[in-house]
Amino acid sequence: MSTEKYHHPLDLLKQIEDERGSLLLEISKNRIELLKREFKFIDVLLSLRSFIHECYMPEVIEKVNVLRNHVYRLVHVGPDSDHILSEVENKIWTAKLEIRGECFVPRMSFHELSSKKRGVATSPIFVMEFIDSVVENLGDIGKISDSHSSQVEEVLRELNLLKSFVCFVSNRCIGSQSQVDFFTHVLVLAGHVAIIPWLYLPCHANGDQDLALDEVNVLLTELLRKRIKPIQPCVRKIYVEVLQALKSTHSRWFPVVPMEYIAECEASFVKILLHNLEEVSNVSTSSRVVALKDQMATLSEMLNLLRANLIPLPTQDLIFHVEDIDTVIVDVGLLVYSLYDNEEEKENVTFEEKNEAPVLDFQSNIQHIKAVIYLIIRKALQSNLPRIHGLGYVDFLLNNLKEFQVRYSNSLDFVNNHLQRIQDELESVQLFLKDVAEEGHNKQDRLQDCATLLISKAYEVEFMVDACISKEVPDWCLVRWFMDIVEEIILTKKEIMQIVEKKMVEFGLNDTTASADPSTQSDTAPMMNQEIVGFEDVMGTLKEKLIKGSKELDVVSIVGMPGLGKTTLANKLYFDEHVKSHFDIRAQCVVSQVYTRKDLLLVLLRDAIGYIPVFHETPSEADVADTLRKVLWHNRYLILVDDIWETTAWDDLRSCFRDDNNGSRIILTTRDHEVAIYAKSVSDPLRLRMFKEDESWKLLEKKVFDKEKFSPHLTEVGLEIAKKCGRLPLSIVLVAGILAKMEKKEQCWRQVAAEFGPHIHNDSKNIIEKSYQHLPYHLRLCFLYFGAFLEDEEIKVSKLTSLWISEGFIKSCKDENLEDTADCYLENLIGRNVVTDVKRSSTGKVKTCRIHDLLLDFCKERANKENLILWIKRNQNANPSCCIYSHKQLAQRRMSIYAGMENLDAWHSSFSLVGSVFYRNDKKGHTTIYNDSYFSRYFKFLKVLDLEFIYVDSIPTELPYLRYFAATMIRSIVTSSIANPTNLETLILRSSVGSFSLPIALLKLVKLKHLQTYFEAYFTSHVAMELLADNSTKSYEWETLSSVCFSQADEMELMLRKAPNLRNLNCSLTDYSKSFPVLDFLTKLEAIKIYSRRLPFGRDAYIFPSNLKKLTLCYAKLGGPDESNIAMLPNLQVLKLKWVEFYNKEWKVSNEKSFPQLKVLKIVSCYWFDKWTVSDDAFPCLERLVLSGCKLLVEIPSHFEDKHSLRSIEVKACNESVVKSAMGIQEAQVDYMQNYGFKVFIHQ
Repeated sequence: MSTEKYHHPLDLLKQIEDERGSLLLEISKNRIELLKREFKFIDVLLSLRSFIHECYMPEVIEKVNVLRNHVYRLVHVGPDSDHILSEVENKIWTAKLEIRGECFVPRMSFHELSSKKRGVATSPIFVMEFIDSVVENLGDIGKISDSHSSQVEEVLRELNLLKSFVCFVSNRCIGSQSQVDFFTHVLVLAGHVAIIPWLYLPCHANGDQDLALDEVNVLLTELLRKRIKPIQPCVRKIYVEVLQALKSTHSRWFPVVPMEYIAECEASFVKILLHNLEEVSNVSTSSRVVALKDQMATLSEMLNLLRANLIPLPTQDLIFHVEDIDTVIVDVGLLVYSLYDNEEEKENVTFEEKNEAPVLDFQSNIQHIKAVIYLIIRKALQSNLPRIHGLGYVDFLLNNLKEFQVRYSNSLDFVNNHLQRIQDELESVQLFLKDVAEEGHNKQDRLQDCATLLISKAYEVEFMVDACISKEVPDWCLVRWFMDIVEEIILTKKEIMQIVEKKMVEFGLNDTTASADPSTQSDTAPMMNQEIVGFEDVMGTLKEKLIKGSKELDVVSIVGMPGLGKTTLANKLYFDEHVKSHFDIRAQCVVSQVYTRKDLLLVLLRDAIGYIPVFHETPSEADVADTLRKVLWHNRYLILVDDIWETTAWDDLRSCFRDDNNGSRIILTTRDHEVAIYAKSVSDPLRLRMFKEDESWKLLEKKVFDKEKFSPHLTEVGLEIAKKCGRLPLSIVLVAGILAKMEKKEQCWRQVAAEFGPHIHNDSKNIIEKSYQHLPYHLRLCFLYFGAFLEDEEIKVSKLTSLWISEGFIKSCKDENLEDTADCYLENLIGRNVVTDVKRSSTGKVKTCRIHDLLLDFCKERANKENLILWIKRNQNANPSCCIYSHKQLAQRRMSIYAGMENLDAWHSSFSLVGSVFYRNDKKGHTTIYNDSYFSRYFKFLKVLDLEFIYVDSIPTELPYLRYFAATMIRSIVTSSIANPTNLETLILRSSVGSFSLPIALLKLVKLKHLQTYFEAYFTSHVAMELLADNSTKSYEWETLSSVCFSQADEMELMLRKAPNLRNLNCSLTDYSKSFPVLDFLTKLEAIKIYSRRLPFGRDAYIFPSNLKKLTLCYAKLGGPDESNIAMLPNLQVLKLKWVEFYNKEWKVSNEKSFPQLKVLKIVSCYWFDKWTVSDDAFPCLERLVLSGCKLLVEIPSHFEDKHSLRSIEVKACNESVVKSAMGIQEAQVDYMQNYGFKVFIHQ
């Protein structure tokens, strides 16, 4: 009778639990749990009806079916009756006893499957699913009885291994009888594994009945020995025959499992072989097995290595190598199963069977495995290397190889000859790589491919050297690898020569570089004009709201989609001279999706007061908020809050903005109109419109041609391109970046128009992709590197270029140093409009930059695709197993981590070969790392470690590769561990405790170029003593020293004489009793900022090097020879005087040749200064004059009235007479000199 009309008993039992819950007695709960297990077993056994037709099994299944129908009816009649449930228990127990007594005699039938009788076709998918069901239902068998739980666990373990065997065999379409027999054999075994525990599973009501535990143990043991393990010849024959069928088949294989699980399937079968190899080695007493112990151990080692390297191998590479892998592991499988043969069995086999038996050729199998392992290890690494490379990476490798050969001589001894050969070969291609760096060769794609190939070999060599040290790869594999690398470099060199010779024949020697991409001819292309185009009507409306309007504090919100120009427009308003002059205090911050309230408040406070605030101790968030509130109080202020995403961010800031009813304003930009409505005060939010068509063309023209002459023949196609941009400013700017680097020919522009299709703006990714594809090869890596930074992060260029250099992205060319070349790369990216929001110094050098959100998203996505940068975020760490990477997948990669430190432990097994780490805290507040060994323990081969805003108590040790390190120190003394990363080139230290001291160990960093500290860093007295004792000509590589403090002038001079390459110096002097140090020996020094107090007048001159371009003096005194020496510096372009005291309160610039190249002069807070006289021919090149806080100064010299070079004068917080003289100079400049571009800016 069918049971379809009945509910499943499991559903009914679940219903009882739900309805009666806590009312159930303990005995009832136990009875229900037991019956649930019984019904699950019955369902599993009945699933075999369509597949099992062997001996007693049909009869067993039929009795189980009858039992099911009967108990289902009983349960349906009274599911909530304890009496009925008890009767069901008794029925099940009775049926079990009947089956055990009448049908089930396993020991008598264990041999029958391997007889000549063949089974019917069995689906391998069903076999694997059935095994899963059995394993699931027997999972808690140990809870019932400990007496046979160990046997059940062992059987289930063997069953899972057989499932892997089935998976491996089912992946190959061989269609042989041996395959059918194998699947049927496994299915019957799984059926036995299910039936035996079920038959002896106790019932609660019959707990005192015979459980026959000894019988269960005996049956399970016999099942293992006679039906599962390949001990019996008849069972072993089934396994061997199916492997022989796999080996002999020539048909292609079809995967049954999804492609992404192929590697797991292969690795699981290798696990079976390892299991059997270990078992036969431990169990067998055969003299042959004993004699082969050593070879079996070697084979086991090779199999383990093969298995470890299968999973990381990308699917496409695995498919390419799967035939070789299968051949090897099938051969090894036949060999392993043959080891189970014993001498007695051999005497009984026939002549034919002897001939079919595999030969125990261990050596051949091991060599085959080695060959496959080598291919897999190398392919796994190659597939995860960055797909774009830095041209300076070969330099980096060559500079470090010799050092590592000395440091790790024992580890590298066995490959020293190969390493030397590789060094020689890579040295020989350096000129070629330099040519590629200088010329680009974008149109000679094969030459670029050759350069890329050579650099990829450098990546491989670095990994191999690391592997020699870490022992991650066996020596035999590395030796073969090194040999192949040498041969591949030689072949690439030959190809390069053939290409060059062919080009020389075709075009002549003088034309070999003529096809270089014109976009790479000048990496120093001038930056695009930053004049804003468009939105003139909107600007007028918004300026009206800012300058006029209500006296109440008002929020002027600009709302619009990404790329529409919200930030550009807001900045244009913020820096508008009329707007600036209207407010007492201005400050700005960028919020974005990721921010901390304290950091935002600190940024606003720094902007508002004009310098970094100093607190006596680490301030709390409330302290910073209170200080900002007091600074703004009673002042008319303008605050720009850019890119705010949520109302909660506005809540974090609004309490600091008091309304003093004085016309203060806040400019707010957001993508979300609801945020703007939430922040509204008086004015309605402005929904920013799209560009008008004429504005689109005007912007495109401006960005492409700048000051060049416009070509009228490009008007038609230019208008077409502008229209396709869909009136979206970002699209226009990006397309302009492409066009600006192309020839100004109509044909070229038509090609661009055709590439983009009808509507560029509909697919922002497409236009960004096109801009990326038009970048010269050497700039792509630098551009994608922005993907390591946070959204809206203002990036310091000194940090960015140091990172590029540390990563090996920059290759010096044209006799420039790496820093200058990196600056050229950045200028090129700016010129192509992919890097924006540029802030420049007075000398015109870029100080900070950022990129648009859409471009940042592209960089992150593409950098991950190119194996360049991997982002780890906190939400990933919630389930790290779903996104964990093997160590080989992270080889050579960079990690940008935005997660709590406590979450990283789940990832540490993937860190060993990571090359760069950028770590940001994902919580409000600060993360502190007290264990300095964390990074050296998990990240052994770091080159870059950026913890700039993470608190640390010491510098990580044992990181010999480290070239860049940044962190915030929590101690006032830097420990001597600072000297441990001996390859360190850039060291950036912040402090959470104010000033701190630098140890003598710093002098051991012989490669250190850039030391940047925030807060004063004092050199200890031991440093000076060490230098005094050192009479050698030894020098240091320092190029930048920032915020360092010297106690005495002679100490400063002594130290700096050891730094002949110094280019930038920012320092202070604490002992004022002696004269100013002589610095003219620093011939490469370009910029100096020095803080000093109470220096004597006229006694000693300020002697600076003639190459100096920028000079900032703070708390100094001028008068006499010191003044004249500064005035005669031939290359000085920028002079800033802050808190400077002049002799007799007068600054006399009396020499007619004073300041011959000076372009910018800033005089700030010089309170002891009332008179200024200038000779006629002084300041011949001055362009900008700034006076701020000079409260005693009477007037600006009339000398400046006829200086045609002068473009602007800016006056802030000075006497009214100074303002009047500035206006008089403007009148003279405009009326008499016709200098119509001259401007005067007056600030309250």
